[in-house]
Amino acid sequence: MVPDPTPRRRPAAMSRPPHSASRISRRAVLAGTAYALLLAGAMWLVAASCLTPERGSRLFDQGREAEALPLLEAAAGRGSVAASRRLGTLLAAGRQTPRDEARALTLFTYAAGKGDVAAMVAAGDLTRSLSHDDASAAGLYAKAVARGDVKAMARLGVMRASGAGGPMDIDAALSLLGQAAAAGDPQAATALGQTLLALSEAGDRRGGTPAEAAAWFEKAAAAGEAEALTRLAELCADGRGVPADPAKAAALRRKAAEAGHAPAAYDLGLMYLSGQGVTAYPLEAARLFERAAQAGHVPAMLQLGDMYFAGEGVFRDKTRAVALYDAAAEADDRAAGVACRVFAAGPQERRDAARAARFCAKAASAGDDASATLLGLGMVRGRLPGDPTAGAALLSQAAWAGQPQAMYAMALLHLSGQGVSGNPAEAFRWCAKAAEAGVPEAKGLLAALSEEEFPSAANLAKAVTYYREAANAGDLEAGFALGSLLSKGLAGEPDFAEARKWYEQAAAHGDARAQFNLGLMYLTGKGGPVNDAEALRWMLEAAKGGDAHARSNVATMTLTGRGTPSDPQEAFRWYRLAAGQGYAQAQAMLAGFYYEGRVVPRDFESALFWLTLASRAPGGDALLQRAARAKAVLEKRLTPDQLERVAARLTAYKPAPFDPEAEKQVLAAIKFLPPSARGPGYPTATAQAGAPPPQLTPADPKALF
Repeated sequence: MVPDPTPRRRPAAMSRPPHSASRISRRAVLAGTAYALLLAGAMWLVAASCLTPERGSRLFDQGREAEALPLLEAAAGRGSVAASRRLGTLLAAGRQTPRDEARALTLFTYAAGKGDVAAMVAAGDLTRSLSHDDASAAGLYAKAVARGDVKAMARLGVMRASGAGGPMDIDAALSLLGQAAAAGDPQAATALGQTLLALSEAGDRRGGTPAEAAAWFEKAAAAGEAEALTRLAELCADGRGVPADPAKAAALRRKAAEAGHAPAAYDLGLMYLSGQGVTAYPLEAARLFERAAQAGHVPAMLQLGDMYFAGEGVFRDKTRAVALYDAAAEADDRAAGVACRVFAAGPQERRDAARAARFCAKAASAGDDASATLLGLGMVRGRLPGDPTAGAALLSQAAWAGQPQAMYAMALLHLSGQGVSGNPAEAFRWCAKAAEAGVPEAKGLLAALSEEEFPSAANLAKAVTYYREAANAGDLEAGFALGSLLSKGLAGEPDFAEARKWYEQAAAHGDARAQFNLGLMYLTGKGGPVNDAEALRWMLEAAKGGDAHARSNVATMTLTGRGTPSDPQEAFRWYRLAAGQGYAQAQAMLAGFYYEGRVVPRDFESALFWLTLASRAPGGDALLQRAARAKAVLEKRLTPDQLERVAARLTAYKPAPFDPEAEKQVLAAIKFLPPSARGPGYPTATAQAGAPPPQLTPADPKALF
């Protein structure tokens, strides 16, 4: 069969009626509409969940942190960005939960990575304080700045100004701080004012004038920013950028202190201590220092410690003072240096060897060369615990680091050979370095080394220069040495006039050697006219200080009437004191008094006693040579018993040290003859109790000298 090529049609009975097709179309429309509504509802729920914080975040924002904490924990565990940031805030501050900055940083970092701007700033803050990673913190702040965050602008601006976390960029810093300050951020305004002021003080035109900085401080202070109040107070106190007004400075500091700003409390305390801008009130100063110290302000701790040491504004309490110094020194390396100086070299009642060693070592390890010097000196001198060799090593390190006093100490150590090999050349080198660094004593020592250790003509000339520099800087020892060098003419022709000038300066400050030399110059007319009265005045000053030679000279001048009326009794007193100290010329003159018997009773035994002492080493001295001859004559006049008593006295004799109280007793024991017994005749009083006075034969000399 051949297929029929004609297409077949559906039978009429099988065709769909028109109303059936219409129903199918409506169902499709209804289904599509329902699906669209379902999709829109889902999207609304997603949007609502993104825009509306979960309950924990809402409670946190309402200040109900204790209720919020468990909900925030749960939400953060599910990855909620908002909950993570808020939970990090609680952990970082230790509110409602133990402080956990490491976990807080993790939460902030997660939220920042999800685009939370506030978390970026918080993560940057913790990255700086906890991880000390300024570069990463700057990156986080930069991302927040790109999103327009004002706080991030302020923080990044400060970092760009200081060069933290990247290169210093003052222009960028000023731009960032300016934007944040203009947006009303008081901390940014304060930082901008500080930056402008620092630039102005450094001569950088970008800093403008102090008045511009003051304007920003004013703006921040109006918002209650404590740091701005404090900085504005500094300008008011100094009159920079604003009229000087100490009273306003005090008021600003008081407002900042009441807001809990420890530096302001400290500054206000200083004002009450000095009476600047307020009535001096040490009690209030101590109260303010106490408040600042409790907030951890190290300078306040030290200041309050000083007040407890001195009993100023508080009852004297050494225990409390030491505790404050301990706390400050443990908290801060610079404060450790202050404690080092107080406990090692402060007033005697404040010294503490153990604390000095501990805090000097702490400060020295932080690079404080002055503390290393004190510690080294203390060890070398045995005043602080430690080995002298270790002390010398500390001094050497400090000297090589450029510490002037350590250089001077090294010079002394090389001279004494203590802890180092004794080397005059090294001593000279270190002394020269210390002198160049401005140590006055070093110039004097350098001059002495030039004069004594290396006494060439060139070095002696240098010695004069070094001595003069040291003396002009107030070194009295150098002034005396300069006078001595000039008067001896060791560095050229003698210059007695300049020598007298330096002797006068040293003498006026109590130098007995200078007083003696000045007296001789007035006596002999060197460097100026002869003046017996001035000569005696300066000799007396030296004599009162125990100088035996000066005492003998005073006695001779008093005996002969030079610069004062003659007074043999006063002369005898001075001879007696000088003789007791072992001065041979005074011993010889005293023997003459006892032999002649015109001022004191004649006493041949005492005469022989003093003659024997005087003639033990006569050398080329004419007076002592005559004393030796007189001794030989007088020995023949005494009996064996008398000679034996003299020998016993000589065996017991020791030169007396200078002791004003003991000398009063010596002078009180002198028995002078009454005026009627003086003159050409001889006394009737006995020299020894119960014995007639010794008689002179025609062959005996009337006087020993």
